[in-house]
Amino acid sequence: MPLQQRLPGDSVYDVLVRAADEYGDRIALTMVMTGDDDEHSRRVNYLELLGVVRQTANLLSGLGGERPGVAFMLPTLIETHAVLWAAETVGYAVPINFLLRPDHIRGLLEASDAKVLVTLGPHPARHLEEVARVAAPDA
Repeated sequence: MPLQQRLPGDSVYDVLVRAADEYGDRIALTMVMTGDDDEHSRRVNYLELLGVVRQTANLLSGLGGERPGVAFMLPTLIETHAVLWAAETVGYAVPINFLLRPDHIRGLLEASDAKVLVTLGPHPARHLEEVARVAAPDA
């Protein structure tokens, strides 16, 4: 089956709306943080995923204006999916490897003309907020 028949719609957002309509409370994403035997993984159904993407898209659009570039330096989380798909909905996504040196990150931010940078706030094990402050051209 051609992709256009399998996933009708003009955007990632259209696909998410259709998935929420068709699959609603079925699990869309499962997040395993540690892999420990007793861990309770995080699960998000299609309706919840659409909701968080919609909410994030509204926020990004409000912050970045019309068709913003949205850069993000995030580990793999459910929220990372929301940022990626919301960015593609309102503008374009610029995923950046947070292990790069700040000057390389700055170069990517400038070259992409991203208007918004999303990363983690203060975290005991990750220092992404500090890297973002050093790397962001307007910091």
